[in-house]
Amino acid sequence: MKLGTAFLRSKIARRFFLLFVCCALLPMAALTALSFKQVTMQLTEQSHRRLQNETKAYGMSVYERLLLLDADLEVIAHAQVAGVHGHAREHFGDRILKRFKAISLYEEVKGFTPIIGELDAPPELNQAEWKNLRNGKTVVTAQPLPNQPARLFMVKPVFTGLDSGAFLYGEMLPSYVWGIGFANFLPAQTELFVLDMTKKVLVSSHPVHENMKHMVALRQNGDVSRQFEYSHDNSTYLASYWSIFLKSHFFAQSWTVVLGQSKAEILQPLANFKKIFPLVVLLSLWIVLLLSIVFIKKSLAPMEILKAGTRRVAKKDFSSQVIVESGDEFEDLAFSFNSMSSQLDHHFKTMMTRGEIDRAILSSLDSGKIINTALTRMYNFFGCDLISFSLINPLQENSAQLFSIQDTKQAKPSLETIKISQAESRQLAENSNHLLLEAPVALPGYLASFHEKGFQSFLILPVFLREKLAGFITLGSRAQCYLEEEKLLQIRHLADQLAVALSNARLIEDMEHLTLGTIEALARTVDAKSSWTSGHSERVADMALNIARVMGRTEKEIETLHRGGLLHDIGKIGIPLSILDKPGRLNDEEYAKIKDHPSIGARILEPINAYADVIPMVIQHHERYDGKGYPAGLAGEEIDINARILAVADVHDALVSNRPYRQGWVEDRAIKLLKEESGRQFDPQVVDAFLGILATSSMKV
Repeated sequence: MKLGTAFLRSKIARRFFLLFVCCALLPMAALTALSFKQVTMQLTEQSHRRLQNETKAYGMSVYERLLLLDADLEVIAHAQVAGVHGHAREHFGDRILKRFKAISLYEEVKGFTPIIGELDAPPELNQAEWKNLRNGKTVVTAQPLPNQPARLFMVKPVFTGLDSGAFLYGEMLPSYVWGIGFANFLPAQTELFVLDMTKKVLVSSHPVHENMKHMVALRQNGDVSRQFEYSHDNSTYLASYWSIFLKSHFFAQSWTVVLGQSKAEILQPLANFKKIFPLVVLLSLWIVLLLSIVFIKKSLAPMEILKAGTRRVAKKDFSSQVIVESGDEFEDLAFSFNSMSSQLDHHFKTMMTRGEIDRAILSSLDSGKIINTALTRMYNFFGCDLISFSLINPLQENSAQLFSIQDTKQAKPSLETIKISQAESRQLAENSNHLLLEAPVALPGYLASFHEKGFQSFLILPVFLREKLAGFITLGSRAQCYLEEEKLLQIRHLADQLAVALSNARLIEDMEHLTLGTIEALARTVDAKSSWTSGHSERVADMALNIARVMGRTEKEIETLHRGGLLHDIGKIGIPLSILDKPGRLNDEEYAKIKDHPSIGARILEPINAYADVIPMVIQHHERYDGKGYPAGLAGEEIDINARILAVADVHDALVSNRPYRQGWVEDRAIKLLKEESGRQFDPQVVDAFLGILATSSMKV
């Protein structure tokens, strides 16, 4: 390469060159000393920052492992509720054994029952801890031990509520919680100390002096910064601490994590730096003088352009391009830089879009919403002419619901019913990954309507639930259908995610149908006891729902009211039939037994945790607004709003229905009584809503 000096004819080039020479020769000595000092200070400061970041990261990792342990106990608690028994390894795997030393079920009546291992000397909980446990809070407590890690316990209620009598006691493995031993999460060459709020040591890698505890306590009070130095075995250590705020999720004391690193190890690179620094400075001076002649000419402008480009990339701006026309490697570098930016832009957008689609698919438990959301996002993402999802009817496998988007102007997928033959189902099952079909080859019947609209090529991805064909995604094109391997993998991934989401939705729907069916069966059991009350519970529930909708109750509240309406008279199971069907007036003893049925119903439902929100309706539906009802004599707002709604619907149905001791009233007489008792026996707002419903019904008739 010919260096030449022709470029020095330029005034600005000479100015840069002379300025560099003067700045390099004169202050070199001062810069040498200053640089060495700055390097030392920056190395120490960077070590402090790095140590502080590592301390925070380690503290957060400890907190995350506690959350995982809490989730493990939650799984075991659900298993206990569901009646899963046997050895924990069979149900939960070896993972639990690597996290807990022992787990026991504590029941206030039976005491401790081992689940995993033997729980030795479990901690005695104070009143505050018991109170929080019964409120559903997980309790974390520690028992410090001399010269070894503290014993760590996690206690979690199996049921939530003041009547909970079952709790899971788990002794956590210190090696897992602190990330030491078989899975070491500690940063390299660091010492670990963890203190609780009383300055007791929970775990430490070498003895902790009182002086160090005092320094940590000062920093917790905000007197000084989070960094400090301490001495141990004639060595100086840099240290930083981070407080783990456990109360955000647990009922427990805050823990303080302290990480320390030997100052000698931190400054070790500086010892070598001292030896070579003077030679490097001298050599650098001559090299820079030589190279400056070359790079002042060609590198100044391209480097500034590339520097600006890298800053934009650092800010996640991948769309801007750099333009360099230097005719050398900088131009090639600019081309590669632009290519890299474009690829990063594409990959980031792809990842973000896929992430949005995944979240949209998995964030709902309604099959229709899942399909609508998935198709809309996938249509925009893959840019195809047609996208559809055919959901096979599990009760009629030769038919399916077809959701499709065929135009960018569609606000939501269209819906129609299609037929699928056994041969077509078998073809889909045999091509489980994907199936590519193109006209003029004979197309299946379920694609005929699309072909008539001009679509020529189809990519079909079957979706399976429990190894059974549940539906299939169809991507259509008006020309030849072609997808890159990467996009094919992406849509296959989304199809699998859609299968998971639909499986979850179908499971929830099955559980809801089972629950509602059980409640209706219980209601009919009560009504079947007496021929005079047949259908009473279902009529009361239907009327109560109409009242609740007029009063603007939420869908969740209406669902709870539905269950309460069906079960409000379940306590009559415990009332003799001779009293229920007595044709004449009840005597005082018989009436007293009738008044027991709300309490009997509450006792029947009490063991079923899922019906806890129904019990207030069952026990209070005979309370009066003026406080003269039974069994507790509640009044006004003290009575559950759903119970007040049921009271109106219950009394109205009883009045207009035939009973063994009287004929049913005419509607006008029943309405008159409701108006007279508004504000006394009944909530006036509920009566007004009910009368509005009756008025609307009569107008329609």
